[in-house]
Amino acid sequence: MKRHTSTWLLCFAAGIALQGAVYWYLDSVKFAPDSDFYVTGTQGEETVTPAEEMFGEVTGTGTRYYSYNREYMAMVTPTAVTIYHNQDKSDVQKIDLKGREVSFFEWLPDRNLVLMALYDPDARGTDDIIIAQYNPLSPEHELDTPIEGVPAGAKVTAMAYSTATNAVYMKVKVGEERYRIYRTDANYDTRRIYVQAENIGHIDVYYDRDVFFYDDADEGVMYAFNGSDSSWRTISPPGFFRLIGVDHDKQIYAVRLGKDKQVEEMYIGKLGVGFESVAKVTTPLTVEQVTPALIRERAAQPAESAPRKE
Repeated sequence: MKRHTSTWLLCFAAGIALQGAVYWYLDSVKFAPDSDFYVTGTQGEETVTPAEEMFGEVTGTGTRYYSYNREYMAMVTPTAVTIYHNQDKSDVQKIDLKGREVSFFEWLPDRNLVLMALYDPDARGTDDIIIAQYNPLSPEHELDTPIEGVPAGAKVTAMAYSTATNAVYMKVKVGEERYRIYRTDANYDTRRIYVQAENIGHIDVYYDRDVFFYDDADEGVMYAFNGSDSSWRTISPPGFFRLIGVDHDKQIYAVRLGKDKQVEEMYIGKLGVGFESVAKVTTPLTVEQVTPALIRERAAQPAESAPRKE
């Protein structure tokens, strides 16, 4: 019995050794790369070509927008949108704006797809806003979604989209410090969302849930709207608060303003948990100057120690 066991163990060990030798040969010899290669973001900034250099030879006026992987660049003016490819500058696509002007333009953060809003600044009475999706790989399949029944000259000034749920929320300016919120989705179900504010400040949405955030710029109150059941609730602590943004970790960034409407304190919170002050502001700072990155940076800094009493 012992003899059979010893023989079986020797065969097993030999099999393991042979299998290991085969794996080593395949990995180190047969399929080994002929030269070193780089993985973006792991070898230092010198291995990544800046977008400005990739499209440096493109001339013209307008604002430059780069797709998430820098394969495409869009040159945008109110009346023209031209898209260039990073490997073939002669591959130029001019988007038909249908006689309208651009009020909002952005590449989606995870794919080479354009999302833009078009409006007619000379409209009389009631006119439509066009929300256009444009894919440079298949420009003949442009998708347009109208927002109907808006006042003349109304335009989209901001969008917030949930990349996982395909819900898009739009902030539409209909007058001086007067805005509306509209929502559309993959089913092209476009509708107005009635909110608790007229002078709407910043808007944002969770990337993987249909939960929309906005603030009342006049009253200093922040809200969350659940797109699945149309429920809403106040989320800001007592005080005059403005929403700054939401990140992929579902952290909500906000600031508290003083009587002079300057930023006095920075906060980070989570829905259903609450907000925590992470930094006090001692130098003049406006809401427009604050970003989630700035709040994270200030939160990471050690708190200043209180002056000692003599």
